[in-house]
Amino acid sequence: RLCRSSRSSRSMFVRALLLAVPAVTAFTVAPSARSSVVTKAGADDLGVTQPLGFFDPLKLAAKGTAEDFARRRTVELKHGRVAMLAFVGYLVPEVFKFPGYLSTTADLKFEDVPNGLNALSVVPGAGWAQIVMVIGWLEIGPYLYSKSEFTGDFGWPYFGRKIQDPEEKAFKLNIELNNGRAAQMGILAL
Repeated sequence: RLCRSSRSSRSMFVRALLLAVPAVTAFTVAPSARSSVVTKAGADDLGVTQPLGFFDPLKLAAKGTAEDFARRRTVELKHGRVAMLAFVGYLVPEVFKFPGYLSTTADLKFEDVPNGLNALSVVPGAGWAQIVMVIGWLEIGPYLYSKSEFTGDFGWPYFGRKIQDPEEKAFKLNIELNNGRAAQMGILAL
């Protein structure tokens, strides 16, 4: 039997998800009139690193235009960033919990939240609404368009330092892409 606050939290979470669905569909890319198909990337393209080379296990690059490929690469970088945060967020609560309250109205402290997937049902609906709002703001704000010729470069400084050298920027983005790929596999394993 659910208590009243748990039911209201769950219903608020469901409402937040239902409100987020139309927002997500607003970011779909319209079909392009161009018909250039990418079948394989060059050795110097972003994401082409050893030992994998051109990593496309589902052969999606052959099924679209150059714009589709750039969009998929941007999405891969975003998913990698989320997976890296998720991986760290999954491990950190094992050794550290924030002091204080997660929700004062529900009398819920951070230390009372279980680790891993068990935390999903404990976080109040208002907390999920905040998470969805921040993600939505990032998607329609700073992460909407690339700020340079590099896919996935949204103009944010790298540990407080703007990278001006294109070779160094490509190297750092390749590192981020590979770490993101590893984090996606890692979070799936947890």
